[in-house]
Amino acid sequence: MEHNYLCQRAVRIILAVLLSSPLAFAQATIVQISDTHIGLSTAPNALQHLQTVVTQINAMSPQPDAVIVSGDIGETASAWSTAKSALANLNAPVYFVPGNHDIHTTNISTYRQYFGNDYYSFKINNITFMAIDSQLLGDYDTFTSGKTPADVQPLPASVQTESDNMLAWLGRQTAVSDEIAVQHVPLFPQSLSGGGTYPSTNPYWAVYDVENDSNIHHQYRTEEINALTALNIHTMFAGHWHNQRNFTATSGSFTLDLRMAPAVAYAIGTGAQVGYTVHTISSTGGVTTQFVVCSGCL
Repeated sequence: MEHNYLCQRAVRIILAVLLSSPLAFAQATIVQISDTHIGLSTAPNALQHLQTVVTQINAMSPQPDAVIVSGDIGETASAWSTAKSALANLNAPVYFVPGNHDIHTTNISTYRQYFGNDYYSFKINNITFMAIDSQLLGDYDTFTSGKTPADVQPLPASVQTESDNMLAWLGRQTAVSDEIAVQHVPLFPQSLSGGGTYPSTNPYWAVYDVENDSNIHHQYRTEEINALTALNIHTMFAGHWHNQRNFTATSGSFTLDLRMAPAVAYAIGTGAQVGYTVHTISSTGGVTTQFVVCSGCL
């Protein structure tokens, strides 16, 4: 009798531990890797890091529902092929979003030949993701050190048409519960509690409006905020900073929860490490994010 009681108590304890895990009520588990930078001369270990990360992800149990690669995949078309070959070894399906090292104002069609659409939607376990090309939300070819938001210029006319098309497409999408946006460059920088902005106020690090310009189509941040508001999207997975951070940004009544992935190629910032993130999305839409270091990576 006592033995049966102890067994039942042990089972209850085990169940309580299991149910307290974020994975217990997971609707989806998503791995996000970013900034692989294959072929970048200043990141000679980038491919080795990516291969290590692929091995680590394949060792996960249970396996993730999907892997999202949030931009800066490679420096050339050849590097894209190398990255795709390494990522093809993943057991989970892979979704790509372009970064500013992938798409420039002159090579959008080339990117599409290798990866397909640069903006699109996809579903994972009934969660809708909006993959957005952040390079159509500003001319990231022109940003250098010392720039400020006042220096933001409109995209060249031909690329501005691509931007208009993307935002029009986004405006035609249907709002559903728990949608998540994914893009390389985040919509906002991080406002620090002690004052200041991370990484900086240089417009290279986030999406900004063109100042003193009456053309609404040049108001890139405002246009995206309006589109995300209409879709009731308040969570964004992004990369670009090479530094894993979670923070909330606001603009007027709009609030956005940003989950910034670390880089695979190399880290930037004090205490930053290379690796990837695992997002556990609950049945109620809550997101829990875990950073995983790239084992043995430099």
